Amino acid sequence: MKKQKEAKTASPYLLVLLSFAAVILLGTALLSLPFAHRNGQWGNFLDSIFIATSSTCVTGLCTYANGIGEELTSFGQAVVLVMIQIGGLGFITIFAFIISIFTKKLKFRDRLFLSQAVNSNTISQVGQFVRRVIFIVLTIELLGFCLGLPVFLSPEFQSISGMSIPKALWINFFTSVSAFNNAGFDLFGSTSLIRNIGNVYIDALPTWMYYYMLSYIAALIVIGGISFMVIIEVIILHRRPRQWSAFTKIVLLTTFILLAAGTITFMLTEVIDGRINPFEAFFQSVTTRTAGFASFDQDKLSKGGKMMSCLLMFIGGSPIGTAGGIKTTTIFMIALSFIKFIQGKNIIAFNRQYSRLSIIKAMSLVFLAILIVLVSYSLVSVFEKGNEQASVENLYFEVFSAFGTVGLSANLTTTLSIGSKIVLCFLMFFGRLGPITIFQVFQQNMDKEESKHFKIIETDVIIG
Repeated sequence: MKKQKEAKTASPYLLVLLSFAAVILLGTALLSLPFAHRNGQWGNFLDSIFIATSSTCVTGLCTYANGIGEELTSFGQAVVLVMIQIGGLGFITIFAFIISIFTKKLKFRDRLFLSQAVNSNTISQVGQFVRRVIFIVLTIELLGFCLGLPVFLSPEFQSISGMSIPKALWINFFTSVSAFNNAGFDLFGSTSLIRNIGNVYIDALPTWMYYYMLSYIAALIVIGGISFMVIIEVIILHRRPRQWSAFTKIVLLTTFILLAAGTITFMLTEVIDGRINPFEAFFQSVTTRTAGFASFDQDKLSKGGKMMSCLLMFIGGSPIGTAGGIKTTTIFMIALSFIKFIQGKNIIAFNRQYSRLSIIKAMSLVFLAILIVLVSYSLVSVFEKGNEQASVENLYFEVFSAFGTVGLSANLTTTLSIGSKIVLCFLMFFGRLGPITIFQVFQQNMDKEESKHFKIIETDVIIG
C-alpha cells in the first residue's frame, strides 16, 4: 500500500522539467509553421527547436542570421515572446496562479506540492506568493514599457522606413518583457543594441536617447535576475531593511559585488585600450548576468574580458528569479566557507550560521556545472573543427553563455553545426532547470537519516 501511494505522488521537480519540455516542443511546432516565417516556407526543424529552447530557457542565442525580427512574422515573434514569459516565470508558477484564483482553499498536500514546484518556502501562503509574483512581473514589465515610450515614439525612431506606431509599440513591449526576463532576444536585427554597424533601429537614436535606453534595460535586467522573493521582501519591508532575511541580504550584497567587480575589470581590460567606453563596461557587467543584450561586438573583447564575461555568465543571477547560472547564493556560500575556513571560524554571516548541507549542495552544484561545461566544450570543439570562427575562447564563450542562459555570442551561433546546436540545446535546458530539479530531488535523500537504528561514525580523511 505504501508503494502504491508513493507511485501516485509525482515529484514536483519532475513536473517542472516536463512542463518546460512540453512548452519547448509546442513552441517548436508553432515556429516550424509557414506563417511563422516571413518567406512563407516551413521552418527548419533544428533551428525551430533551438529558438524554442533558447526562448523558454530565457537565453537569447539565435541561429537566424538576421535575427528573429527579420526572420519571423508577428505571429512567430509572439510565440517567442510567450515562451520567454513562460520560461521566465515558469509554467508551474502560471499554473499555480490559475489554481489559486479558481480554488478558494487548497489542501495542505496541494500547497506543499505547489510550494516545492515554484521553489517557495511559504507553504501556508503559496497562493499569495504566486499572485504577488505575477503582479510584480506584469507591473515591472509595464513600467519598462512606459520607460521605453520616449524612445520608440520619438521622431527619430518613427522616421525609420516602414516604421509605424503599432510596430514601434510592439518592439517596445517585446524589449521590455525580454529584458526583465533576462532573455536577450530583440527585434533590432542580428546586431542587438550595437551602434554604428548598420543597425537602422539603433543608429536612428540620438546618443543621449541610446544611453537612456541602455539604462532602463539594465535596470530591468538587474531587477529580473535578483529573485522574486527579494523583490517582495524589499517592497514589504522597504522601511525596515534590518528585518530583511539573510537570503535577501546575501543576494543584494553579492549582486552589488559582482556588478562592481565586473565593471572595474572591464574598465581595466577594455576601456583603457579604447575598445569600449565606461558606460559600456557597466552594461557588459550587467548583461553577462544572464541577460544577453550586447552594446558592442563581443568578438572584439580581449582575452581577459572574455574570461571575466565567462565567469559572470557562469555565476548568473539569483534563485527564484528569471536568471540562470549557478546563482549568487551558491558563489556566496563557497566564498564564505573559504574565508571562514582560513580564519578557523564557524560559517556565520548576517547573524546566521549556515548548515553543512548548504555548503555541500553549493560545492556539488559548482563541481557538476564545471563538469558539464567542460564536457559540452569538448563535444562542441569536435563538431567545430573546421569552423574558422570557433577559436578556443569563442567556444568557451558560447558554452558558458548557453549554460548561464545568457545569450551573448562572439558571432559564433549562426555558424554552428548540427551537433553543436543539439549540445547547446541540452546545455540551455540544464542551465535553466538543473539546480531546480536534480539537486532538490537529491536533497530529499540527503535530509534523511542513513538508518533508523544507528548512526555511522564520523571521521576525517587527509586532504591535500
